[in-house]
Amino acid sequence: MTTIVTVLGGCLVIAVVLSMTATVTLNSQRNTTDNRLGLEAQYAAESALARAQAQVDLYARSLNSVVIPQGTQQSSILTQLGAVCGLASAVTLPLNIFNLPVAGQKLCTVPVLTGNALDNQLAFFRNNVAKPAGMSDDAWKTYWRNMFGGKDTVLLAKTTAAPSTATGTLKTEVKGGGLTMTEVRVYPDNTLRVLLKSHPVISGTTLESGGKVIAQRTYSAGSVQSREIKVSQPPFSEYQYFVNRRTLPTGNRLIFWDEDTFEGRVHANGAFNRTAPLFYATAANKGPRFLGKYTSTSTGLEYSPNSPSKPDASTMFKGGYQLGVPAVALPSNANDQRLAAAGVQAGECTTTTALCLAAKFGAASVTNGIIKNGVYFSSGTATASNAGSGFGSDGTGGIYVKGNVDDLKLSKNGNFQRIEIVQGIKTTTFEQTGPTSWRVKEGNTVIKTMTNSTFNGMVFVDGAIGDQNTMGSKGLRGDGADTPDVAAESQLTVAASGDIFIKDNLTYTDNAKDKPNSSNVLGVYSEGGNIKVNGPANRDITIDGTLMASATGKGFGTVNYNTRTGGTPPPKINLTGGIIEEQSQGVGVVGPPNTGYSRNFKWDDRLAKGLTPPFFPTQGQYEATPNFARLSDPQNFRAEKQR
Repeated sequence: MTTIVTVLGGCLVIAVVLSMTATVTLNSQRNTTDNRLGLEAQYAAESALARAQAQVDLYARSLNSVVIPQGTQQSSILTQLGAVCGLASAVTLPLNIFNLPVAGQKLCTVPVLTGNALDNQLAFFRNNVAKPAGMSDDAWKTYWRNMFGGKDTVLLAKTTAAPSTATGTLKTEVKGGGLTMTEVRVYPDNTLRVLLKSHPVISGTTLESGGKVIAQRTYSAGSVQSREIKVSQPPFSEYQYFVNRRTLPTGNRLIFWDEDTFEGRVHANGAFNRTAPLFYATAANKGPRFLGKYTSTSTGLEYSPNSPSKPDASTMFKGGYQLGVPAVALPSNANDQRLAAAGVQAGECTTTTALCLAAKFGAASVTNGIIKNGVYFSSGTATASNAGSGFGSDGTGGIYVKGNVDDLKLSKNGNFQRIEIVQGIKTTTFEQTGPTSWRVKEGNTVIKTMTNSTFNGMVFVDGAIGDQNTMGSKGLRGDGADTPDVAAESQLTVAASGDIFIKDNLTYTDNAKDKPNSSNVLGVYSEGGNIKVNGPANRDITIDGTLMASATGKGFGTVNYNTRTGGTPPPKINLTGGIIEEQSQGVGVVGPPNTGYSRNFKWDDRLAKGLTPPFFPTQGQYEATPNFARLSDPQNFRAEKQR
């Protein structure tokens, strides 16, 4: 019995072991099968996702290729954006663009359209991107419809395919990745923006057998992100240096010298072998350095005949370069700045500039159709000029001065701005006392207080500012002390029809180096004259701002640059900002006896990031600036569902 029990017990153990082994084997086989089925679905989903991502990135390349054709007028841009908004006419700009909040103002909400209406809505994009060769118009329209299909875009339709094994049927679909437009906005820098959203790409695959789902995998890439296309006329302040003719008035060609360094963008109009700049280098690894992009209408690089070496372009142009580009035209007048100073809003002046100014200032300011010399800042009446309660007719104008100005001094009134204008025996002072409050004085007498009145930052002098005779006195200048001259929140453009003589330091409260997100900025613009430094004798001068002289034969320089004797070393111009000039005027001559000034020019890179002085001249040509990196955003790849 003992033997029988022992044998039966052993058999039972063997049976249990065999049963367990069979169960483990079956489970292992089942897991192996499940893993194989899951991998089939996974590989199909991932493969489809990769194909869809390539399509979405093709969309991004198309959007980044939007180019506004040369010569496109504002009316055409506004009509095209009206169609984006589903309107039958152009979008309407507000009158006080330059006093809008930083967040801008919504012009319209973009509706969801279909069919021919959608094609018309997308014409702004479709017509401003080159159509691939061989693609029909209908196919091109379909391409853009798919691109703007939003989260429900079908990038890869559900497919049914016989697998290479008898496992089952794979069905794969990829959706999303499309764009949706939300609204069109305008901003105080006169930039228009079409706001969009991009959507994630979602790929799903099911493996079916016998009418049942036996494996499923879903993966996604990307996320909902805000995008935009900016449409603007870029301001000239985006250049650290711009020159139409790199020659002195004498005709001598000027040189970019060895070790000259430009951190920002540089552009030179000018003809090869005549008015384009020359380059000078002491060795093959030397020469001037351009850290921002360099562009020129010249078809080649020309070196000074005395240059010991001719380095490769790659040595000098660290920020990239392009030769033979179209010329960028300088503005022919400063009428926009005149009207802005008077508070005349965009589109408000439908006659001549002179008539619009006379109507704005009132009959009391006009004699025989000509505005009398004086300082104007408020709208007028038939019996009194400056009768209004704020800057311009609606409290959003600037300061307009008729006639030459002896002295224009910028300084601070506590944390706010002070602007002092001396014209003959009359001194007019504008003191900011709060964010929207000002006090105006003639001499020591307060003649007007203004509350809830926004100064738009424009000061225009229909005449010259200062003269060249006295060094360091009477002209455009700061307070003459080491304290800042432009308040932390001030954005100013000082423009004149004639010469502007800078007599002393002009400095920011918050400089770009110490506070890169600061907003104070200064532009100085001469419509018909030069901008010349004539500071205190044998003393460095510091200027924060962008200087522009656009008339033929005019530019930036120093008074008597080649005869005035400097010290040893010569005094220095420390300029942080930019210079835009039609023709160079000369700053100084290096070598005994030192004359004029030496240069220490730095770039304010805030100007490359959208900051610009108010009403600073623009380049006339519209450009589109999309911000579409890879729409597929592969770093956000993730598994959503598996079975």
